[in-house]
Order: sequence, then structure tokens, then C-alpha cells
Amino acid sequence: MSRIEPVFGSVNIETENPYQSGDAELIDNVATLFSKPKIFDFSGRISLSRYWLLHALLVVVIPTTLLVFFTIGLQHQLIVLLVASATVLIFSGLLSISLLMRRSRDLGWSPAWGVIAMLPFIGTLVMLLLSIFPGKSIAHKYGPPNKPLSISGKIFTCFLVIATLIYLTALFMNTQKYLLPAINNIFTGFLGGTQY
Repeated sequence: MSRIEPVFGSVNIETENPYQSGDAELIDNVATLFSKPKIFDFSGRISLSRYWLLHALLVVVIPTTLLVFFTIGLQHQLIVLLVASATVLIFSGLLSISLLMRRSRDLGWSPAWGVIAMLPFIGTLVMLLLSIFPGKSIAHKYGPPNKPLSISGKIFTCFLVIATLIYLTALFMNTQKYLLPAINNIFTGFLGGTQY
């Protein structure tokens, strides 16, 4: 057993007590654990994989499904159909512009390219470029890059894009016998022709 001897002179107060609790928190930032996705946020950057994750489900699958079922179910109520379709298209368009503006920032381009991507002819080419090229992996004037998705997140995104293509094909193949007469009824009713 060792002896405890008194200390003469000044005692250093800055020495750490091994039994004192530290200043470290168990969770560094609670907001990062429970953060909500910024869907209609027009600022910042979004990586290519996150773009496809949000775009496939929220811009393609849900609006297309709603528009098909609205067209079939509301074919004889033209005003309600137009209001419902316009609502879906406005929200889908705003979300698409938001995602494309953030993708253009991720590539280091001006956010105006995200708006240009919504134009008819030149927009198709711009949208193709924005949805294929990976973003810059370094911080630039539009901010730092997003954290990369995990391997399972990337696999899920690929699965979601492939499932979206299969789903849309199946949706149009199975609703074609209902969708084409409904569209014909809408246009003939709108133009004042005869319906069948």
C-alpha cells in the first residue's frame, strides 16, 4: 500500500478529476437525427441518389397514379377533374423545380437551370443532364455536398427507380381500357360532341 503525502506549494486547479462527468453529449445534434426532408426547399444541394429517391416516388409515381384515377373516376365531372388535376400538377411541378434547382447547385451550375429544365424542348436535354451527372464532391459556392447514402440506401434507390418503371408500365397496361374512353369522353364533352 502506498503512502499519501501532503503536497506543499500551489495546487494546480486545472488538473482534471477522473471522476468528474465529461462535457460530451450522448447525441451530438438531436436535429440531425430527427430532421424532416426538405421537400419544397429551393435552397441548398441534393445529391444524385437523393434526387432519384425523391423524384421517383413524389414526382412520378404518386402524381401519375392520382391523375389516372382522377381521369377514370371523374370523367363526367369536368370542373372537379380540372381542379383536382391542376392541384396535383401544381404540387408536382413545384416539387420538380425544387429538386432540379438543388441538383443544378450540386453540379455547380446556376439554379436557373432547374427552372429551364421545365421548358418544353431545351428543358428535356437539361433535365436529362441534371438527372444523370453526379454532383461535385467538394464544397463550392452553393455549400457543402450532402452526406453520401449508405450502400443499402443506394440499392433501395435503384430498386425504387426500377419498380417505378415497372409500376407505370403495369398501371397504363391495366387501365388502358378505362383510360382511353375516359379521355375521349372528357374531350368530346368539353368540345360539345357526343359521348359513348
